[in-house]
Amino acid sequence: MSFLGPDPTIQSRVKEMLDPRLYGKGVKKVQLIQTHTSWVFLAGGFAYKVKKPVNFGFLDYTTLSARRFFCYEELRLNRLISPEIYLDVLPITDEKGRLKIGGKGQVIDYCVMMKALPQSAIMTERLQRGEVSFEDVDEIARTVARFHENAERGREISRYGSSEIIKLNWDENFAQTIGFIGKTITRQAFLEIKRTVERFVASNRDVFQKRRQNGFVRRCHGDLHSKNIFLLDKVYIFDCIEFNPRFSCSDVAAEVAFMAMDLDYHQRHDLSNLFVERYFSYTGDEGCLGLLNFYKCYRAYVRGKVTGFQLDDPGISDKAKAAAKRGARRYFQLALSYARLLEKKPYLLVVFGLPGVGKSFLAQRIAQRTLAMHLLSDSIRKQICGVGFSERRSFEFGRGIYAPEVTERTYDEMFRRAEVFLRAGQSVILDATFLSRERRGRCQDLAKKLKVKPLFVLVECPERVVVQRLKRRADAKGFSDADIEVYRRMKEEFKPPEPNGNLIRVDTSQPIAKALKMIEERLK
Repeated sequence: MSFLGPDPTIQSRVKEMLDPRLYGKGVKKVQLIQTHTSWVFLAGGFAYKVKKPVNFGFLDYTTLSARRFFCYEELRLNRLISPEIYLDVLPITDEKGRLKIGGKGQVIDYCVMMKALPQSAIMTERLQRGEVSFEDVDEIARTVARFHENAERGREISRYGSSEIIKLNWDENFAQTIGFIGKTITRQAFLEIKRTVERFVASNRDVFQKRRQNGFVRRCHGDLHSKNIFLLDKVYIFDCIEFNPRFSCSDVAAEVAFMAMDLDYHQRHDLSNLFVERYFSYTGDEGCLGLLNFYKCYRAYVRGKVTGFQLDDPGISDKAKAAAKRGARRYFQLALSYARLLEKKPYLLVVFGLPGVGKSFLAQRIAQRTLAMHLLSDSIRKQICGVGFSERRSFEFGRGIYAPEVTERTYDEMFRRAEVFLRAGQSVILDATFLSRERRGRCQDLAKKLKVKPLFVLVECPERVVVQRLKRRADAKGFSDADIEVYRRMKEEFKPPEPNGNLIRVDTSQPIAKALKMIEERLK
């Protein structure tokens, strides 16, 4: 990696770029944000992005002509998904020893001018504050699905989805991270990921070829994660990759996996699940699902690599480097978890019980720990009825969206999705009341059909605890609308299961750590 190119650059004059007078009247403060590839100066309601004169092999900005070209490419490509943000490309000139943006002196660099949006609205910040809603994730899924539907495709683009290019990308990753062994990734993890990935690529050449032939390799965003999304009056996705078609042209599954991986990284596997589930609902792309863990592994590994590059950046503080080191380690550990899923058989876990007993809480914890697909009947019910996820609906038992025919449709759709995910190699957790033995029998039938072993978890707790929880639920955002009257009506109809070897009972009024460990052991 090198930082200085042969042309004059803004590298030695970053401090001058922090002068508010450079950005016009009324600007009193300039904020600098750095990445490993750029400086972004926030001033007067706008952002001015300058590319660093760096060469990472896969990216080369060391010449002025390259930086100019890629500024215009960034403007062109990002206008396809967020035209409101990307405004212009401006030269940075030297006029008698003073910098000027858009001046007529000697051009020493270029910048992409964008509309500045509040940093507090970046999705990563909102995730950390717990402010990302199910509706936000649904809108992201819908936006990405629409973008993919209209994305450029064709013979030249499709070649980037070939097993040869995929292997080349991985070989480059491994070559560029050898120096990180012992720093941000252990030798054992490096070798295990490498072996698993190489086996997967070799055994799935036909799958990659079929995806290419069916047009699923397109010019995507290429860098779809929460730091590149603003959540305001609508979703604004920005900063797509312009510098290398090997990274922006890919199977749409790789893009979906990136967003899902990022949510997993932020320990919001519930949002990750919902994103995948909603994208699948909008596109019907079943083939995408069988490649998710592979591409999640790839995306986590790339993020580990790119984050690790900051350790060699002389412009980044020691504190920032320490944070980058911690982040890179977490990404590589996540990549290892996904790699291991590639060689594990999927499981079917059925978590059931009455409203308010804590079954969704338990199911979410298991899904988070095992990276399984968590299908909630309450969520699916609202999806098929067109009701907002967090919209509260008071109802009489057996009426409205909880009428018997709607409930039947809900279970049918849940089983349909479960079968699709299981066939794609994804482990599935079904989360519903399953009042009748007949519905639980459908779980047995599905497991037998797909040759996976089911495990049932009956979740229980004392009624006094349920009453307390349902009172708190009335003011909380969530999928379920059940109240104490619904609980009691369902309790009358609930048919308890017979004890058997595939059943675990969990009392959620007690600490659940022991139960989680027991369930995980049984799933292994």
